[in-house]
Amino acid sequence: MESFTAFSPSPGVIKVNSAIFSKQPKPGVTNKIKGHLVRCLQKKDDLTLSAIEINNVDTIEKVYRIVTEHMRLTAVNSKACECMKFYFQGNESLEEEGNPSKAIALYNRALSLADKHTRQTSQLPKGSILMKRARAYLQRAANHRKILRLLVKDLTDTVPSASTMKILYQTAATHPELSASIFQRLAGDSKVNQGKFRQIRYRHDMYEFALLHATQDSLQATQLLPKTASTWYLAGECLSELRKLNESNQYYVRALALDPSMKDVLTTLMEKNKSSQEYIDAARASGFSGDTLRLAMDVAAS
Repeated sequence: MESFTAFSPSPGVIKVNSAIFSKQPKPGVTNKIKGHLVRCLQKKDDLTLSAIEINNVDTIEKVYRIVTEHMRLTAVNSKACECMKFYFQGNESLEEEGNPSKAIALYNRALSLADKHTRQTSQLPKGSILMKRARAYLQRAANHRKILRLLVKDLTDTVPSASTMKILYQTAATHPELSASIFQRLAGDSKVNQGKFRQIRYRHDMYEFALLHATQDSLQATQLLPKTASTWYLAGECLSELRKLNESNQYYVRALALDPSMKDVLTTLMEKNKSSQEYIDAARASGFSGDTLRLAMDVAAS
């Protein structure tokens, strides 16, 4: 449905209605149709001028041929076909392959075409593409966080505890001949741990960088799809991941206004944001720096 609308030269030229056909294959006969069944009706003033039925419509190229050849809409820009092709390939990479980086690259190409040919391709679902790219960036951020947690665990496992340091100090004091080797070992371990900590900082920066991209895309999508509740929900989710909790709740409120059926889910999320913000405020009042607090919460977050 989305691809047909995207190829419409102007709003209202192509109208799409989904339907479920009750026709079933005969017993013992395998249904070889993989794609959708499309019925095209050309109308004028509620009068049907022509009709055509096409089976197995499962690619963007087939939709483009239906629009340009069967429906004879010559004002369709060929770049719209390329844009939608990259868009759906990105969806496949994200949802079926679980490869957010590949999906982001494909969404970038789709958006580049949409931006370059705005006048000719005004019906392209730029808002939907931005939402999908935001989802891909969220998935990339989640992957960075998994690695981040492993790095933090590795560091905490190698840093000596207070009790261990006390024993080493007592040993060095009791056996001075061992003190040099003990301190050399501690100095060497300290250099190794400094390298591990730099890896942690780098991975955390990559995590936040992905979240920033996701947030930017989702906020832009709210401008293009202001009446779509899921758009405001996604923006709230991205802001929450970025620890912009008060702002996140503002977007959740907008989503709730558009779709009251989301009340239970959104109320739970807003209460969680409020509790987390209270925790952050208390931690800052106790002297925790913003960077340290964000890293600790990002590692601990479920």
